[in-house]
Amino acid sequence: MDRLSSVEIQARSAEEATRLALEQLGVTEDQVQVEVLARTEPDMYGEGEVLIRATVKGRAAQPARGAREQRSRPRDDRPQDGRRQRQGRGGQQSAPRANYSRPSTPPQPRQPSASTDDETIALEAATKEIVRELLSLMDVPADVMAVDNPSVMELSADEPPTVFIDINGRDLGMLIGRRGENLGQLQYMVNLMVNRQSDTWVRVILDIEGYRTRREESLIGLAERVARQVARNKRPIALEPMPANERRIVHMTLKSQPGITTSSSGEGAMRRVTVSPQ
Repeated sequence: MDRLSSVEIQARSAEEATRLALEQLGVTEDQVQVEVLARTEPDMYGEGEVLIRATVKGRAAQPARGAREQRSRPRDDRPQDGRRQRQGRGGQQSAPRANYSRPSTPPQPRQPSASTDDETIALEAATKEIVRELLSLMDVPADVMAVDNPSVMELSADEPPTVFIDINGRDLGMLIGRRGENLGQLQYMVNLMVNRQSDTWVRVILDIEGYRTRREESLIGLAERVARQVARNKRPIALEPMPANERRIVHMTLKSQPGITTSSSGEGAMRRVTVSPQ
């Protein structure tokens, strides 16, 4: 079987893409030449992506089938909107461009929380008031709404009472920050303020214009792509450091994946998930 000499990998950073490429090629970093093919500018949610080509030094050039097809395709075959055509899912031997050109569709409007018990309704009202006050102090006009759990990850019975708050408006990218850093700090502040008024511990989850939903979908796709590479190569892959809520998404996504196990390691902001073969 011919060994791959070159692969193209898309990921959220060149570091992550290079790591995935090394796993697929079965070589070390000093044995490859890495070329950045394309880089998207961060969108209003602070997210960008990088497409790289990793080529093994001294190995006969045999680009992946997907890469050959992409180069041989006439320019006139490109979609009218100028974006690349979507190929197969990432993690395969062909160029994983599936997530490179993401449609910039607006977030779907969510419905208000369907809570009926008086305690939850009062808690949601108090939380919304705190969020509105903070946004007013920052001179940020926005709509604040309590919603039901928007995540595909259901809450377990032993988790604390949780309030989900949606913030929607115009030009709110600054509230999200790079990779959600500002959103995380805002959420931390709201949790402190809410729990100062509560007799029991309450958790507040903030989302801004569907950022968390988009990020969850991206993490699920990343986890599935990495799991396929780990199952194929029988070698563990460590992901980039993530906050606790994002690590949980990866763990839950791969919880029932046969032949795969996940673990977290590191301290503080450098804590990360490693996907390993069983």
